[in-house]
Amino acid sequence: MVHDGSLVPGRAPDLWLPVLLVTSVLTLALAAYGLSRGLTEVFPHLLYIPILLAIYRYERNGFFFSLLLSSLYIGIVYHFTYPDIVALAGEVVQFITLIGIATIIFYLVTLLRDREKRYRGIFENSQAGVFLINKRDLRILEANRRAAEILECSPGDLNGADLLSFWRDEGEVRAFLRKLGEVGVVSERAGTFTDTRGARRHVVISAGALSGDDAVCTIVDITERQRTETLLRGAAKLSGMLIRGQDTHSLLRKACANLCNVREGLVIGIWLKAGEGITPFALSDDDYQHLSSDRSAENLIRQACETKKIVSLDTAGDGELSPEMASFGDFRAIPMITGGEVLGVLAVAHTSGARLNKNEVDLLTTVAKDLASTLKLSKLEEEKREAYTQIDRNIEQFAILGDHIRNPLQVIVGLACMEESRSAETIVEQAYTIHSLISRLDSGWIESAAIRDYLRRHP
Repeated sequence: MVHDGSLVPGRAPDLWLPVLLVTSVLTLALAAYGLSRGLTEVFPHLLYIPILLAIYRYERNGFFFSLLLSSLYIGIVYHFTYPDIVALAGEVVQFITLIGIATIIFYLVTLLRDREKRYRGIFENSQAGVFLINKRDLRILEANRRAAEILECSPGDLNGADLLSFWRDEGEVRAFLRKLGEVGVVSERAGTFTDTRGARRHVVISAGALSGDDAVCTIVDITERQRTETLLRGAAKLSGMLIRGQDTHSLLRKACANLCNVREGLVIGIWLKAGEGITPFALSDDDYQHLSSDRSAENLIRQACETKKIVSLDTAGDGELSPEMASFGDFRAIPMITGGEVLGVLAVAHTSGARLNKNEVDLLTTVAKDLASTLKLSKLEEEKREAYTQIDRNIEQFAILGDHIRNPLQVIVGLACMEESRSAETIVEQAYTIHSLISRLDSGWIESAAIRDYLRRHP
């Protein structure tokens, strides 16, 4: 414990002061009694007791108290030994010895307190969670502020707490203690803690054995980093699905199932735009089907669609959320935008009290844009297929129409050839002209068919 040197260092009753005063009065009285009886060698050494107590407890003020105590002692010596110069000189040497010992003790105590303050500052201000444990009963003796933040409590709540109440995997704990007992040091061992709210915290724990049964442990919270890495892996997997996917509707359902696994407690929903409205398409968890008909959820999703911005629970005013929506730790409606057009909304709800961090929201926004791009490409592919179908239909109709025109044209030419007249020759010439035009049309649709086949081979 760090002291400021005041005679009353805390609000709690200070028992050191009365003990120090009683000890000082008693030792001075014994010293006076000894001097009155000619005993000058034994009782003065008792003054070391109040001097040590005063300096250890009160530091600078205790040192001044020791000087006062030594001065009182030399005054008593002068009273009982004067004019015996030899005895007085001996006691002066004793006085100087008391002053010297008090100075040395004061220097050592000050040095120790400075070091204690230094290491206490490191302990309290470390960005890693630090706590002391007893290896026998696994009780937490002391913890710093960061350790309390990781476990969602105050530092005082951890004092005396059972480590197993936070680190519940007995296999991990046994392996940790076994290595600590064998080597005395454990470095960067992965573990899973459970905070006071019941949420799982992924940590890296290191430890070193101290004297006796104590050990110092440090924990670094890697939960957010691990969640981000998991989300990145899920996004990469989803990107592969988007590239290889064919059936858009099936792909969107798989996207829901895939995204809900990137973090514990996530519920993913996809709403697609239909005309002027927006309708639910897929949900990752059947237990939350009520979201499809929840009025407050629908309002947030429609707002995201209209504003083309991410909408959260904070956007809704007081009393505008249903009890089901209010129970979520977080809810984000992320518009699925491509080319400035909103094709749907990706709804992300977190069932626990934790909120999505910025990295997670950014990644989910990227996923929403990828889904929108996939929907747009699917729509374009569908339009392309319809165009090819229409081209095939037109080419077929051109061929049939050409045959239908040639058949009566042959009859006309035959009838005209049966008559030998100027008008018959004109009819035959015009018939050949019509035949030439039909042949050119045939050539055109053959070229169109070739272009179509090329486009299909090189989309």
